[in-house]
Amino acid sequence: MSDMHNAPPTGILEVTDLCKTYRDGEVLAEVLKGISFSVAPGEFVAIQGSSGAGKSTLLNLLGALDKPDSGRIVVDGLELTADIKNERVERFRRDKVGFIFQNHYLMQEFTVLENVMLPLRVQGYNTTDAKQKAARVLERIGLGHRLQHFPSQISGGESQRVAVARAVVKNPPLILADEPTGNLDSENRERFIGVLNALQAEDKLTVIVVTHEAELAMAASRRLLMKDGKIVLPAAEAHAGPN
Repeated sequence: MSDMHNAPPTGILEVTDLCKTYRDGEVLAEVLKGISFSVAPGEFVAIQGSSGAGKSTLLNLLGALDKPDSGRIVVDGLELTADIKNERVERFRRDKVGFIFQNHYLMQEFTVLENVMLPLRVQGYNTTDAKQKAARVLERIGLGHRLQHFPSQISGGESQRVAVARAVVKNPPLILADEPTGNLDSENRERFIGVLNALQAEDKLTVIVVTHEAELAMAASRRLLMKDGKIVLPAAEAHAGPN
């Protein structure tokens, strides 16, 4: 098979022959089996596949939340396959990647504004600058009227949009999203996709999203299909029927 699904080798993300196996007692589960692909700066890539295909495992490795058994990951020039507790890798997670999960994981004791300020405060921004920057992002996504609300006072769809704001507020070179619309109804899913698309286009964000939802995948500029721990085809080709 050709490597036609791979982007040019000048990408912000380079993945080469990535493998990951988990042990459950005496049983070994080979989850990733030689994954290779690259992503160009400013690209929006959706990775599709059925449950158990290895999508979330791949995303965890790309975000340095877990370590591969073999292979290579380079993000924005940084090799991530070293010890994930390495200071440089920990700095990468803090500064270079924004995570969006299926559950928003907002801090319930903090206001919406304070939740979005958190990544900036960790980076060393003073309170005034962090507040101004967080407020600007929330205004852009239509939540300027919710700044002083607590997560318990806003809807699930609004909470997930706050999670987007928290991920992008520090202008990371890479956004990783794991089934971000999985808990949303159709109306909030559509609104979430619109927000993510707008921010991605306006700020030239590099976004990788794993999803089983066609509507979200279709919003991406490129779609890859995972099956049995491998990227088998661009998703569009995989779903194309015979002529």
